[in-house]
Amino acid sequence: MRSPTSASALRRRGALPVLLLVVCATGGCGARPGGTLSAAAEVSATGVPFSYAASASATTTTTTPTPATSTLQVSDVVDGRTITGPDGKQVQIAGLAAPGGCWAQAATDFTRTTLGGKTVKYLPTVGLAATVLLPDGSDFAVEAVRRGMGRVEPGSSTALRSAQSAAQQSKAGLWGAPCEGKDSLESQSDSPYENCAEAKAAGAAPLYAGRAGYDRSLDPDGDGIACER
Repeated sequence: MRSPTSASALRRRGALPVLLLVVCATGGCGARPGGTLSAAAEVSATGVPFSYAASASATTTTTTPTPATSTLQVSDVVDGRTITGPDGKQVQIAGLAAPGGCWAQAATDFTRTTLGGKTVKYLPTVGLAATVLLPDGSDFAVEAVRRGMGRVEPGSSTALRSAQSAAQQSKAGLWGAPCEGKDSLESQSDSPYENCAEAKAAGAAPLYAGRAGYDRSLDPDGDGIACER
C-alpha cells in the first residue's frame, strides 16, 4: 500500500500537464517579450510560417495586355495622314496634325509614294488613329515629320518632337520655302506678271509664295508654287 505522501505527489504530478495546457492556452507558453509568438508558434494552420504565408498572399503577378498589331493594304491615300484599305477602312496616322494648305499636297504625295499599294502594320491607339509601321518596324509618322512632310500634334511623343526639331533646323519640307513653317500663305498683289506666260518669258517661273512675283491668281492649285508647268 502506497503511503499518503506518495499518493499526494502523484496527484501533483498528474495535475502538472493540465496546468501547463492552461498556461499555454492563455498565451504564456513560448511567448516572446511584447506578447508576440515565438518562431515555433508562428505557423499557420497549413504548417506554413505566418510571415511567409502573408508574403506569398500579398505577392501577385500582373500582366498588361499588349495591343494587337493589325495589317492593312493601302489602296488609297486621302491626305498626308489618312490612308484607306480595299474595304474602305480608314486609318489616321497617329501623331500627325491635319495638313496645312501650303504643304498639304507635298505631304499627300509623300504618303502615297511611301505607303501606297503596300501592306503595312498598324497599332490602334484612339478612335481611327493608329501608329503605322514601315517594313523595317519604324514609325512612319516620325519619318514623315523628319522629312518636313508633316507637323506633330500637341502632346506627341518625344521621338516625334525631336524629329520636328531636326526638320526645322534643316529647313526640310514645310519648314523651307515656300511655306517657311506656315500652314497657309497670303497672296501677294504686287506681282509684275499678268500671267504665267509672261513670267516664263521673263525667266522667273516658277514663282514661289512669299517671294517677289508670286500671286495667288497664278497658282490655281494653291500649293504655293505658281507657273510650275
